[in-house]
Amino acid sequence: MLAVGLLTAGLMIGDRWAKATVEQRVAQQLQVSLGTPQQPRVAITGFPFLVQVLNRDVRAVQVAADDLGAGNQALLPVQHGDFTVTDVTSTDWYRTMTAGHIEGVALLGYDDMSQLAGLTVSYVADGRVEINVNTQVFGVSVHAKITGKPRLEPGKQAVTLADPKITVAEVNLPDLTAQALLKALVQPIELTGVPLGLKLTSVSAEGDGLHLSVAGDNVQLKP
Repeated sequence: MLAVGLLTAGLMIGDRWAKATVEQRVAQQLQVSLGTPQQPRVAITGFPFLVQVLNRDVRAVQVAADDLGAGNQALLPVQHGDFTVTDVTSTDWYRTMTAGHIEGVALLGYDDMSQLAGLTVSYVADGRVEINVNTQVFGVSVHAKITGKPRLEPGKQAVTLADPKITVAEVNLPDLTAQALLKALVQPIELTGVPLGLKLTSVSAEGDGLHLSVAGDNVQLKP
């Protein structure tokens, strides 16, 4: 019984060590890929972990990270991201890895959204945002307020506004006029450079920022 107990304890210790080692390697690689100032928080699910190591196929990894893109200007600046990484395989004992699938949510702040748009973007209510534009109508400079619900154009990986409402000089414009003026005043806002090469699948506006759903397949994780 003592021998069995010692063997079981040894296996558990080994399992925890192997899990911690791979979590650390994943965190190191993701820090580079995500462009974060600190290593992301990584937690591998499933027990026993050694079986996954021997099969060289980690079933699921939970990842949370802050300030994505801070260390790489080519990446979309994301305040926070939560991702589920599944079917992580490796042929070199997790020095490099391939994730079969990644999906999650990312938070894009309105200040960063405004910089990308070149216009002031803020939250209003009920999932709608407001964009302020200075323009000219019949040669007269006016200030236009445009509100709408963010809508994703998947092919362009860009955001436009659905159900736009436009106020010019405190006058609400009819829907058809608003649609036409929206196209003239606000171009689709491209959200390229999502970390890990992930693609946007949906967008929604909330008080703390634009919530982006992202996903990708066969993602390479390299140091």
